[in-house]
Amino acid sequence: MKKSLVYLVFFAALAIGSRLIAPWPNFTAMIAVTFAGGLLFKNKAAALLFPLVIVFFSDLIINNTLYSTGSMTWLTSGAIYIYGAYALVTILGFFNSASSSKMKSLALGGLVSSILFYLITNLGVWAGGILYPMDPSGLMSAYLAGIPFLMNQVLGTLVYGAIIYSFYRVYENSTEQAELVK
Repeated sequence: MKKSLVYLVFFAALAIGSRLIAPWPNFTAMIAVTFAGGLLFKNKAAALLFPLVIVFFSDLIINNTLYSTGSMTWLTSGAIYIYGAYALVTILGFFNSASSSKMKSLALGGLVSSILFYLITNLGVWAGGILYPMDPSGLMSAYLAGIPFLMNQVLGTLVYGAIIYSFYRVYENSTEQAELVK
């Protein structure tokens, strides 16, 4: 099986599964998967589209079952900020793809990506103008209220990043061994 397809299936299962069974809000594999996709996939367009498709379909499930309002929800409020943040995380992965240390890239890139995602999406919550006053104190309140979610996201990104790295090492070693046997 082609390497990129193996990673694609593994990443999709990990990302969607973690979103559906997250023990705490934002403790998911999404940032780790998104960054790793940018890091590992050669096809940059597919790497960019991949997390957006995962978020869209998992949001359809989550928004229309767990958080159902009785009518079909196609996009989450503030989706432009969420999707834009994931696109930027993927692009960060592109810039790290030449790095020789995938573990270091996943850990540091995951941390930076989590912070970037937090900054962008909390800006989006504030810009929505519903929960916080549209002034600097409202923006600061939005960022302060998001800190627990950021902590969960950083922890989830590091845990799932370690899982992704472990899978990557095992899979790469097994394919190298298979090549040697041929």
